[in-house]
Amino acid sequence: MLKTICSTFFKFFIVVAILGATLNCSDKGSSLEEDPNASEEMETPVEEVAEPEDPTVPEDNTTPEETSGTAKIPADLMANCAQWKITYPDGEEDKTLCDEDNNEYFYVNEAKNGIVFKAPIRSTNNTTTNSTYIRSELRERTEDGTADIYWTTEGTHVIYVKQAFTHLPINKSHIVGTQIHGDKEAGIDDAMVLRLEGSHLFLSFNGGVLRSNLTIKTDYNLGTNHEVIFEVVDGKHYCYYSEDGDLKASYENGTASEYLVLDGSSTILMDKNYDQSYFKVGNYTQSNSEKEGSDTDDPLNYGEVVVYDFFVKHF
Repeated sequence: MLKTICSTFFKFFIVVAILGATLNCSDKGSSLEEDPNASEEMETPVEEVAEPEDPTVPEDNTTPEETSGTAKIPADLMANCAQWKITYPDGEEDKTLCDEDNNEYFYVNEAKNGIVFKAPIRSTNNTTTNSTYIRSELRERTEDGTADIYWTTEGTHVIYVKQAFTHLPINKSHIVGTQIHGDKEAGIDDAMVLRLEGSHLFLSFNGGVLRSNLTIKTDYNLGTNHEVIFEVVDGKHYCYYSEDGDLKASYENGTASEYLVLDGSSTILMDKNYDQSYFKVGNYTQSNSEKEGSDTDDPLNYGEVVVYDFFVKHF
């Protein structure tokens, strides 16, 4: 009987072992079978999610004019400080600008990247010969600075200025920036100038004597940085104007035609030959104590221009 019991127990053990092995294989699955769920996961494309912009990093809206500089005195911002002299609102003239320190009429701005030309309206102002208005303005000289320069309109003559009109007199709110000066005895005088009256920015040709004024824009805002080029080629006068900061590079690359100021459809603004010519840069405020009356000597009554860059060329 014991033999029978052992035989029965042995058979039972064999059955249990077979069932256990079967269950174990079922749990693991065959290596040859594909898991349908795994297949679906592999076929589903992974959506690319753009990384959000870092809100702590501000957008860079600075322009070359707004970038701080390192200038200490005005000469640091002049390509050739010997090539210019300056006339101040008190009538004094200075021909040695290379070592000229900052003063109340001619100084480096807080950003150290521009020259401020300031002309306060005061009862103590003095004017230059043949003018009733005041100025803090540069006058072109020879490259070595030994004498005033005078050129004829034959050949090519170019002045480039990056500037901003920043303040106007209280009552007669007129100011002149860049200009070509000609032979006064021949009736030329201020041959072509960039002039601002209120918000009207325009070109004037000896006060309308040589030809009518030509508007550049009627909504100029004080402080707007702009570039201007005056070009004279064998008597033909051209002007380029831009507020996008690209004029200088475009002109040097020969691609500045889009910035030409037009007279109707013509790029030639005036065709006239004369001599005794020279360029001027800065601030020629078109007012005086008589025009400003009781506002004369008011600390807030002045004309001001900031010049960031300029050069002249003659060919």
